[in-house]
Amino acid sequence: MAREIKFRKGVGAVGTIVQTCEETLYNLAVADPCLIMVELGTKKMTSGDSGYEIRSSQALAIWNTVYIDVTNIKADAGFYQASWIAWDRELLAKYTLGRTARKTDSKRDVVHIPKADLVLKDTFRRAVEGIADETLPVEIASHRMTELLLLLDSMGCFSPLDADIPLSWKLRKMLDTEPSRKWRISDMTREFGMSESTLRRRLTEENINISELLTDVRMSKALALLQSTDMTVTRIASETGYDCVSRFTARFRQRFGFTPSAFRGQR
Repeated sequence: MAREIKFRKGVGAVGTIVQTCEETLYNLAVADPCLIMVELGTKKMTSGDSGYEIRSSQALAIWNTVYIDVTNIKADAGFYQASWIAWDRELLAKYTLGRTARKTDSKRDVVHIPKADLVLKDTFRRAVEGIADETLPVEIASHRMTELLLLLDSMGCFSPLDADIPLSWKLRKMLDTEPSRKWRISDMTREFGMSESTLRRRLTEENINISELLTDVRMSKALALLQSTDMTVTRIASETGYDCVSRFTARFRQRFGFTPSAFRGQR
């Protein structure tokens, strides 16, 4: 069966990473709350000053916007494999609003789950099916995603979300919805209800350049498509706004240090 990223509006997205390339991927932006279940191999990851090593049958929850460095190491089978699920922020916000705060609550951007037991694996699988199976009503998919949140919360693996998301992350999320679009500054100012000068000033305060941000969003999307789908490199280039494959390849290599074909060709 062909690999693909499945998405349901208002619910979330799911996918499977299959990778043999063991090069470290630096400064990757994780914008959506997600749970990664490692199935084969080991994920080594750093976020800020914290390091994590997630092995087979372990999991990692990322709740808030972070930049990470990650290396996916192959298992004896010759490849690394993991499944991931990402929550729609509005669904997660509804869950957060309805839960009772606990005295033990603490903000944690990343939570390592050292043992993914059968209950967690089964709940994860049901949530994945809720998104992947389009014949299921969206209400069922939402319920299953909430069920997964409830389980993680009961395990002490849930973290309250950041109350305020920086403008650059909101912009990144918007650009990611249509990475192939020829975005104009007017599209962005209209979305956020501010003037061009205000938008540029606020992004400058975050040390963000709009053009560089758009390029990084496109390259991050390209990496996700290489990892989690069977799309050709030519198709991925088109999906991320590049009519010229050689230009896309050059951008990708500049960003990650290797070509898309090298990433795929080692599989």
